Amino acid sequence: MTVTQRIRPSRRETRGAFIGDPFGIHAVFITFVLMCPVAPALAQQLQDEVRYEARDSIRYDLVTQTVYLFGAATVNYQDIQLSADRIAFSFNNEEAQAFGAPDSTGAIAGKPKFTQGGHTIDADSIRYSFRTKEGLIREVRTQEQEAWVHANLSKRHAGGEVHSTGGMLTTCDRPYPHYHFKVGRMMVIPDDKIIAGPAYMKIGKVPTPLAVPFGLFPNKKGGSSGILIPVWGNNENLGYFLLNGGWYMPFGEHVDQQLTGDIYSRGSWALKSVTRYKSRYRYAGALEMNHSTLLNSDPEFPDFSRQRNFFINWRHTVDPKASLTDRFSASLNVGTSNNFTNNFNSSTNQYLSNTFQSNIGWTHLWPGKPYSLSVNALHRQNTINRTFDVTLPAVTFNLQRILPIQLLRPAGSAPRWYDQLAVNYTANFDNRLSTTEEQLYWENLPTLTRQASNGIRHTAALTTSFKNRFFSLNPEFRVVDRMYFEQLRKTVYSDADTTYTLSDTVPRFAAPFEIQGVGATLTSKLYGMYTFRGDGLKAIRHTITPTVGFNYRPDNSTSIEGPFGTNGALSSYSPYQIGIYGAPSTGESGSLNLGVIQNIEAKVRDKSAPADSTALRQEEDDIVYRKIKLIDYLGINASRDLLKDSLQWSSVSIAARTSLFNTVNLNVNSVWDPYAVDLSGQRINRSERSVSGALARMLYTNVALGFDIKSKRYGQPTSSTTNNEEVVKDSDPSKGANVNFNMPWRLGVNYSYDISRAYADGSYSDTQRQSALFNGDVTVLKYWKLGFSSGYDFVAEDWTPTSLNLYWDLHCWEFNFNIIPLGERKSFMFRINVKASILRDLKFEQRRPYGNDNNLLY
Repeated sequence: MTVTQRIRPSRRETRGAFIGDPFGIHAVFITFVLMCPVAPALAQQLQDEVRYEARDSIRYDLVTQTVYLFGAATVNYQDIQLSADRIAFSFNNEEAQAFGAPDSTGAIAGKPKFTQGGHTIDADSIRYSFRTKEGLIREVRTQEQEAWVHANLSKRHAGGEVHSTGGMLTTCDRPYPHYHFKVGRMMVIPDDKIIAGPAYMKIGKVPTPLAVPFGLFPNKKGGSSGILIPVWGNNENLGYFLLNGGWYMPFGEHVDQQLTGDIYSRGSWALKSVTRYKSRYRYAGALEMNHSTLLNSDPEFPDFSRQRNFFINWRHTVDPKASLTDRFSASLNVGTSNNFTNNFNSSTNQYLSNTFQSNIGWTHLWPGKPYSLSVNALHRQNTINRTFDVTLPAVTFNLQRILPIQLLRPAGSAPRWYDQLAVNYTANFDNRLSTTEEQLYWENLPTLTRQASNGIRHTAALTTSFKNRFFSLNPEFRVVDRMYFEQLRKTVYSDADTTYTLSDTVPRFAAPFEIQGVGATLTSKLYGMYTFRGDGLKAIRHTITPTVGFNYRPDNSTSIEGPFGTNGALSSYSPYQIGIYGAPSTGESGSLNLGVIQNIEAKVRDKSAPADSTALRQEEDDIVYRKIKLIDYLGINASRDLLKDSLQWSSVSIAARTSLFNTVNLNVNSVWDPYAVDLSGQRINRSERSVSGALARMLYTNVALGFDIKSKRYGQPTSSTTNNEEVVKDSDPSKGANVNFNMPWRLGVNYSYDISRAYADGSYSDTQRQSALFNGDVTVLKYWKLGFSSGYDFVAEDWTPTSLNLYWDLHCWEFNFNIIPLGERKSFMFRINVKASILRDLKFEQRRPYGNDNNLLY
């Protein structure tokens, strides 16, 4: 006899629970237990409570010991949740079956969903055993990391592995993916790998000839090791090539390693190692090392050459919260001068850079103390003249501004004017080597060590400040003490015919002391306000900041006079002029420094702001005004040395800065000389006004104008969440180009013009530089964006490095086309690839030069 009972809940949901007691506390459940004494024994085999619920109704079959859940049903056991429109749970074998039900249109709704440990499986039907933790799933669809797995029939094992027959593998998240690999058999091992049998690729419903006998895909969080597929191509000088092929290997969660290489059919090759590391809240960095050997021509020919290059780049940063007392950072950029100039696999920025700098430093702070200690290793390299400047180490001890008298003042005593006397102190030790690239090799290290120069420098300043309502007076006294361990010595030798001078470096300690200056600076501010009656322009404010300063510097000369010139001519030298900090200044000076800074602002009606705006100032009659800068900065500076017997005035520098229409930034800098010159172009003690009638002679003028405009934002981002609004950062999109679909267009233009004037023979000659740089992007279609970067040199009448980039977002794929149409690096790059990193090597990429003038590209 079958006993069933339907319970219709008074509320929207009906819930039940069992552990030991199969049906909780409901009276009908107790009846079920009394009628089926074997049910408690079966339920006892479960290790935890099973909870179930349904939206519509629950039906219990007492004979078969089965509960049927109808309408948005769910069953929960430990970290497992099974939900569907229909669920049948059997207590006899601890098994659940889930499936959907047709809706009013006949479509299947409420299909089963199985979730465990945050991992979800969608299917048409699911049969799962809570006892064995195995299941049978039909028409499954689930996500494994970046991959989506579709299967006709799948069996889930107790260990979590899923074996499937008939299905597809893709990285497209659409129900009907844009592309997929059709597979016959497949096995998914959670957090390990996906193994597929014979498979072929289909785009939509169209099969392609791309087939593989088997597939092995990583399925680990944080990445897994694997092969990096190279890019192939051909070059006239180097032959056929494979670029960036190699191996990727992660080492735990904090370190990964990428080893790649380039190989050319005519013997050239290159190796590259990239190591990245990161420890959250502590530090992060990357070490990149490159080596290349490029062969030109054949060894049998006379024009054969072999070029070996290397480059090391290291970046290391420390989280400020990692330590309150110690800071370590590194920025290392060192290598051979021709590494990027002759390397096909390099970016435009690297190719155009002619200087590289490095700074590796450690800083120690004493908490609550005004002093710090830093130790640095510095490097500067010029790839044009192949010079190297290395400072190792550079030690700096810095004492910030302290008030020693105020610290010693008894508590409660009245303040005195000299309590504000402040002291600053800095000590430096530098060991510096200046050499060339040809001298840098291991066997020459002892010689380079002897060529290095070093020294110690102490810099101290005593300052204070006096202020009232109208003026600010800032006196100061500055001294410098240099300590050298070597000096320059010149010895004059004479014979019957000639006199010559021998220069030598002798080991001798000396500490030349220098008083850099004693002086004061007086500053004030003057305001002028012009008001208007109309509502459009309310007022104009003119601010003038005049500055007057005087600085006296005594004669600190350490020069030695003698017949050290050619043929015994009288000349002088300082024993300390070979020191890394130079020799003390010569000549007495009393400089009067004059300067004035002005800016002009206007208060105008803001017609675009609402009347109740709180961000702007509210005026009478509910009119909102805003401030605009008419002239942001206008400065004039000059100085006069009162102790000179002639040519007391220095050149006059003028600088101005403003923003036109709140869009165009304008900067002007100019230098003028009030003195006239002789026929050789040397300044003479006559004013330019007395000679030509002009107030001064122009020496240099620079005008820079730039703007960046864009349309209003529209749409939603489809492939990038970055705030960077530039598409073209680099000629190669894979090395920095970011895409933003929030705007239809953007344009940035920078124009620069400068002129330097030289005077001689009663006339002058000008050296001019004039160029315009522009970059931007435009959204051609919804998912198409065209970026460009170029410029024009008006003096050379030639284009600057130019690149065009087309990006097409294809949802799960992306398309990039980049072309450099002009210059020595004339080339193009084409790439279409899958976005997901799990199939990053599923791509087609071509890089090729074109034209006949691109030999320097390699």
